[in-house]
Amino acid sequence: MRGGQISTLRNGIDLTPIYRGPVPEDAAIIDRVEFMKGPSLFMNNIGDPAGTFNVLTKQPTGTPHYSATAMLGSWNLYRLAADLDGVLDAKKKLQYRLNVMGMTSESFVRYDYNRRLVLAPVLKYQFSDRTSVTAEYTYQQFQYALISPIVMTPNGYASLPRDFTIHEPSLKPYQVRDHTGFLTFAHAFNKNWSLTARASLLQNDYEGMYMWVTGVNPANPNLLLRNPKYDLVRMQVYSQQVFVNGKIRMPGVTQQILAGVDMNQKQVLGDIYVTYDTYTDAAGKTQPRYYPLHIDAPEYQIQTPDYRTPGGLTHGNTDQSIRYYSLYALDELTFFREKLRLTLGGRFTAVNTHNNVSSVETSSKDQVFTPRVGLSYSIQPTWSVYALYDQTLIPQAGITSAGEAIRPLEGINREIGVKKDWLDGRWNTTLSVYHIHRSNIVATDPNNALYRLQVGKTHAKGIELDVVGEVLPGLNAVINYAYNDSKIDSDVNPQLIGARTPMYVKHVQNTWLNYHLPGSKLSSFSVSAGYQYQGGRGERYATAVQHPGPDYFRLDGGIGWHCKHLKVNVLINNILNKTLIATPWYRNGLYYWVAQAPLNARLSMHYVL
Repeated sequence: MRGGQISTLRNGIDLTPIYRGPVPEDAAIIDRVEFMKGPSLFMNNIGDPAGTFNVLTKQPTGTPHYSATAMLGSWNLYRLAADLDGVLDAKKKLQYRLNVMGMTSESFVRYDYNRRLVLAPVLKYQFSDRTSVTAEYTYQQFQYALISPIVMTPNGYASLPRDFTIHEPSLKPYQVRDHTGFLTFAHAFNKNWSLTARASLLQNDYEGMYMWVTGVNPANPNLLLRNPKYDLVRMQVYSQQVFVNGKIRMPGVTQQILAGVDMNQKQVLGDIYVTYDTYTDAAGKTQPRYYPLHIDAPEYQIQTPDYRTPGGLTHGNTDQSIRYYSLYALDELTFFREKLRLTLGGRFTAVNTHNNVSSVETSSKDQVFTPRVGLSYSIQPTWSVYALYDQTLIPQAGITSAGEAIRPLEGINREIGVKKDWLDGRWNTTLSVYHIHRSNIVATDPNNALYRLQVGKTHAKGIELDVVGEVLPGLNAVINYAYNDSKIDSDVNPQLIGARTPMYVKHVQNTWLNYHLPGSKLSSFSVSAGYQYQGGRGERYATAVQHPGPDYFRLDGGIGWHCKHLKVNVLINNILNKTLIATPWYRNGLYYWVAQAPLNARLSMHYVL
């Protein structure tokens, strides 16, 4: 989004690991997802200036509520989930929420599958109406054959069957165990002032093997030279935050104040991208052992040797850490009966990183102040305009192939916009124009996944339009369009200056419509339909000679029915059964991409006691 990779939060906490992830939150634990374009909330300006999405997990409500959901779908998808919300004492002070889920699924990709288990208990003790303590734990366990169904060929994007794979079923599946915990203390001093203190942890362990092809085979381009790779990784994140917010009313001015401190410690230990299946050639050099696969007539069931890192994580090739703390304050002042709003804020962040990759060590220290100024004015009760200047920061770890430490990503966002409510607020529109500068963007080195590439400076400018709400009686719509123009302004490689930024998309246009049928007999039925479109897509990596990916258009639809205790929904994805790809790039004579699912369907039944 907006020429960058948006930041991820869970319950307002930065739990993004250094290497990969975080593991996606399963729908069973999600209460809602907040999407913020640009630095909409000051708490989120440790992140990319493009924006943030924040996943809020299910919490106890104090009102007993019990439900179960069953889902069936294409490729033998079976899923069961339960959500229990209740109290454990007569005074309703001790409250709980328990979500459990189990799922098994095959895939449209040959030999791929997914097994998943989720367990998420939450306990909350309500000392009084003003004070509470909440303890939350989430355990997610995964087993899948392919860490990513990436395919490659010399013959162009989407030129292989959608079920094509370079995987071998003899390889052991990926095993992932993800633990996340939160401890939150909340206290309201009065109706205007409150304090929140939160500590969280994440530990993600995974191990697995996969096949990889690093370049074209000169002797026979259609014969892929596969070599097995091995990953053993432990990622940990510890985060703590304390903040106060409150309101001060003075004659003619109201102040909304937010201030606090964030602390975060990230570490990754691993043996990553290991080429373990090798032999010694006649010259005494170690060479990877290849398992050829012809893309026109693939033959599988080849036995590959097993492998585990001797001594485990302590003998791996990667040990990286990021430690940062931030002090911040924000003051939103409102004037003229809250028609004019002025936002002033600042954040001081200190970052320390340490990297040990293949016995090459680097360290870095940075101290950065990032200010914010925002102005909003209500021309009418239903019409407002705004302007914003904001600087952001993302602490980053990593090392280049030249042995240099990766610096933090820094961004500057300038934005103006207008918001309008229509028909008594039943639907609203937002139009925004932005100009973003970034420096120190990081990408994986395509020649060696252990190392990183650091782009010098980039810019992104664009326009966004959103329409949300009930545009006609019974018809709800979410319609948006985004235009983006982002390029590299400076780089150590002069050939990249002026090139498109990684993962560039020029046009994005999405629409989703949901219609509740009129009439007392039909009011329990609904029909929905929508599409996703991306035009002018660039590559995963910045390149001097572009190999742009094909445009993306996917049409989805569904029907639903509900009564007092039961909801039934059928969703059909990729109705037109188009051949779609994601994450395209070209390297060393090969086109790489991730195939997307063909026509598929899901039936879900949700029962509430």
